[in-house]
Amino acid sequence: MESFDERRQTVRIGVNGNLHIETVPPGQALRLVDVGVGGFRVQAVEAMPPDEEINFRFATPDGKWFAIFRARLVYSKLLPPGATGGAQYSIGFMFVNADSRAVQRQLMDLIDHATTFMSLPS
Repeated sequence: MESFDERRQTVRIGVNGNLHIETVPPGQALRLVDVGVGGFRVQAVEAMPPDEEINFRFATPDGKWFAIFRARLVYSKLLPPGATGGAQYSIGFMFVNADSRAVQRQLMDLIDHATTFMSLPS
């Protein structure tokens, strides 16, 4: 597969824990690394099949907001031993139907939640 950086056509935002992600139906644990209007990157313990289309549920940590998006795997790279959180793979996905107005509205909400920093109780 091509280098993931060369495939990207949009800016990605590091989520820093502002969003959680899971497959629908739930499968292996994933850690969301970054997201943009074109796609996102996760870290996972197990590889996933190339070109597979999967439904993902993105949610805020408090669960008050969530959205489900369909995405296709476009990149998978084996990480060096000792990667963050025990993850073995860095996996990139491209949103399916991202040109649809309904999906674009949901993506804008997703980006808004990705860039909203939670305030900590004092």
